[in-house]
Amino acid sequence: MAPRAIFIGPMGSGKSTIGKAVAKSLKLTFRDTDTEIEKLENMSVSQIFLDKGEEYFRSVEKTVLRQELLSDETVLALGGGAPMSVDAQSALRAISSKVFYLDISLANVAPRIGFNRDRPLLLTNPRGQWQTLMEQRRPIYESIADVVIDVNNRSERDVVKQVLEVLV
Repeated sequence: MAPRAIFIGPMGSGKSTIGKAVAKSLKLTFRDTDTEIEKLENMSVSQIFLDKGEEYFRSVEKTVLRQELLSDETVLALGGGAPMSVDAQSALRAISSKVFYLDISLANVAPRIGFNRDRPLLLTNPRGQWQTLMEQRRPIYESIADVVIDVNNRSERDVVKQVLEVLV
């Protein structure tokens, strides 16, 4: 039992968009760890960060991730920081699911996420913060991924097609 495909990468890389399209093509259920956390906590991710702090959020995220990795016939998108804990990395390396890292540049992500206040880790100096996060996270994303997909300047359809070629 495991998801059919797991998407990792930074905020704005298209994990949910691509994941939903892949799930639809394969007639599977799409799940997103951030959405599941919001349902469980009955508040937005940014509100959890503000009210309860990042440490609390990460502990809930770890629990949700463990649950979601047991789901069968799903396509799963992880929050950008979900794969950062050693536990999560071990679980993602051990699972039979294909893990896709959607890689995107700062120049391409900026218009997508707009560096708005709904991104709790980007409250001050958003571009600099995003770059710093990516310097920390990119090597981990790359080490976990079975497939790295550069999504810069590519259409959703093109990326979905590449994912499906790996899965089918």
